[in-house]
Amino acid sequence: MKNASQPHADGAAETDIGARLKALRKARNLTITELALLANVSAGAISQIERNLTNPTVRVLEQLRLVLKVPLTAFLEEGDASLRGAEHYVRRRAERPHFNVGKRGIAKEMLSPSGDHDVQFMIIRIPPGVRSDEMLIGQGEKAGIVLEGELTLEINGDSARLMSGDSFQFKSHLPHNIFNPTESDARVLWIMHIPPEQHL
Repeated sequence: MKNASQPHADGAAETDIGARLKALRKARNLTITELALLANVSAGAISQIERNLTNPTVRVLEQLRLVLKVPLTAFLEEGDASLRGAEHYVRRRAERPHFNVGKRGIAKEMLSPSGDHDVQFMIIRIPPGVRSDEMLIGQGEKAGIVLEGELTLEINGDSARLMSGDSFQFKSHLPHNIFNPTESDARVLWIMHIPPEQHL
């Protein structure tokens, strides 16, 4: 379960996805039941996310994002970015949204600037012995580099052992997963390019 006020090593607080989701839903005059039907997500799951009783998977966030017609960053930050000039294109380290996904303790730091982007990138921390939950699958590509630790990259039934410094890239329509087979955390820079509304 997420703690919305839990600070991180760089001083940033955990993102309150539940409060953001509730505000976005109410701004569109949708009940939990109506949003659930439109997004093909159970009403119970939405209620638990809004009350910060569970961490949503990226797949669930994507389904909600498409119905609410907002970028993923709308769940991570309040309002639209008001930065002008070059700062509009920058994400400062101290302003990275931190959020947990799924039930296995996977944590993410958004590196992409605010707004809707076809290419998004983030740092993902995978705890020991954990396999990623539901991964977004669709048109486009995914890529990354292991920053710390060791990971097993599983793609379309095959797997590759990746050590710190190893990088990868693949078409994102292929079934894929990442797994940390070790007893230490692993961190990976994860890059996604998936055209809008092409996620499953």
